[in-house]
Amino acid sequence: MPLSSRHDNPVLDQIARDTFALFPHCHRCGLRIEQFEDADVRVHVQRVVHRLACPATPTIERLLPPERDPRP
Repeated sequence: MPLSSRHDNPVLDQIARDTFALFPHCHRCGLRIEQFEDADVRVHVQRVVHRLACPATPTIERLLPPERDPRP
């Protein structure tokens, strides 16, 4: 029997909550999921992902200093 057909099983719900407590970061994007209700806990593979799409990752831009002229 697949686990998805047993969504109202209290034992599976407790396993999902315990898995979320141990691994509160999304398996896809790595960001922390703040609430259990926002998580989609996949008990059979022990993964936690955002229930909806992952938030956009911030872009970090670095400015490099200008290159020096090697001639004196």
